[in-house]
Amino acid sequence: YLVSTQSTGKRVSNLIRMFVKWVKDPEADDITFQKMIAIIASCEMSVDKLAMVKKMNELEAKNYAKLHDEIEKEIAEGKVRIEGYQKQLAQAKQIKSNKQQYNSISKVIKKYPSRDETTATISQIEEEIKVLKEKKTTLEERVTKQKRQFEVLVYSIQQLRCELSD
Repeated sequence: YLVSTQSTGKRVSNLIRMFVKWVKDPEADDITFQKMIAIIASCEMSVDKLAMVKKMNELEAKNYAKLHDEIEKEIAEGKVRIEGYQKQLAQAKQIKSNKQQYNSISKVIKKYPSRDETTATISQIEEEIKVLKEKKTTLEERVTKQKRQFEVLVYSIQQLRCELSD
């Protein structure tokens, strides 16, 4: 751009010098006039070219701005997706932790019999206790009876001794 304006500036300076010569010299030839027209056309073409470059640069700037906005939008969407993935990851970690706790608790629970088995065992033990209590009562009655009989025997022996000693 800078080179183009410098060369255009030189051309304009040359054009002015040629124009001054052409005006001062009444017998200036048509070739000088044609050279001036060519320089003017060249300058116009440079100006048009610079205008097109400027317009193209403005379009590119708009495109870059649009592209920048799209990239910013995608970055924002990416951040939202990342936050969603982080939440999913936290949930997955929680689920994994819950599964591990469940497995460890289930291992402990499996060591013990089921409720039905425990209830059946308790019923069986209660029945055994009932039978044992009945046996105990029967044995206590028997012991009491034998104790009375022994007391009667001892009393009778003492009575007999007393009678024999008299």
